[in-house]
Amino acid sequence: MSYKVNAAAWNGVFAIPNCIVDDHIKKAGGQAIKVLLFLLRHQGESLDAKAIAKGTGMDVGDVKDAFVYWKESGLVYEDGETPPNVKQAEEKVNLKALPDVAPTYDQVAARTLEDANLRALFNEVQLKMGRTIGYGDQAQLLMMLDYYGLPVEVILTIVEYCMSKGKTNISYIAKVAKDWGEREINTLERADEYLKSLKSDERLWKKFTDMFSVDPPQYNDTRFQYLKHWHEENKQSFELIYYAYEITVDRINKVNFKYMNSILDSWKANGIKKPIDAQQAVSKAPATTGTTFKKSEPSYDSDKYKEKAHGPIEYKRRKKEE
Repeated sequence: MSYKVNAAAWNGVFAIPNCIVDDHIKKAGGQAIKVLLFLLRHQGESLDAKAIAKGTGMDVGDVKDAFVYWKESGLVYEDGETPPNVKQAEEKVNLKALPDVAPTYDQVAARTLEDANLRALFNEVQLKMGRTIGYGDQAQLLMMLDYYGLPVEVILTIVEYCMSKGKTNISYIAKVAKDWGEREINTLERADEYLKSLKSDERLWKKFTDMFSVDPPQYNDTRFQYLKHWHEENKQSFELIYYAYEITVDRINKVNFKYMNSILDSWKANGIKKPIDAQQAVSKAPATTGTTFKKSEPSYDSDKYKEKAHGPIEYKRRKKEE
């Protein structure tokens, strides 16, 4: 099911910067988004936290928590301050998933005969996987070349990366290829840089889980983005993060990174940097449940390979943009 905005609502509009959606819609919590939308709607007016709280139906404390996130992002500043430079998101190409209609067996065979690089790709993939790849896998590899514009050496790098994660399903490999194509990781140099950043992320998560003697929290993308926010943006130590974890489990009897985030962002706003200072603050104040940061949780499950459509529909290469 798809959704559309009712055209009748367009009798009055205001502008929203692209970076709000590109950079922050997955990270900022609902309350932070409400505060920013209210500010954008009333651009040019002098509004304090009380006025925004009244206009949004929020608590003044939650409004101030939202300001912490937006100020650190450089999108909001206080009267008398110099507006900071806002780091714009890198442009990202939007690619569609591989089409349902694959090239025919004859088309794959013809391309294989005429293209030595394609033959090399099929041979190398078979060697790496230790098995023969059939027509279905060959068709998807061919479409990765044509639709995502990735050279053979980058596709082979993707195959190696996926295999290192225990993923040998060609549909999963195609999803990773789509992601790399959108990020324009289309040279070995860019692939190497990206893989280094992924390894750095893995080390960050390991340092966090090494704090646990038993039962460390399981990795998922949402939890990792929270951890990255605390460690890299808030500049908070693993000891402080671990203490917030203990408080969360003690208070609500379950692992909840969103709840941890409300604690850690509150400590950041109040200049609390050490666990001993946090212990003193906790002993004096009640638990809070506000949050200013949220990251959506995408699924990395592979789609089932769809059957080819019957009829005269013919596979074609993607034409280059003019």
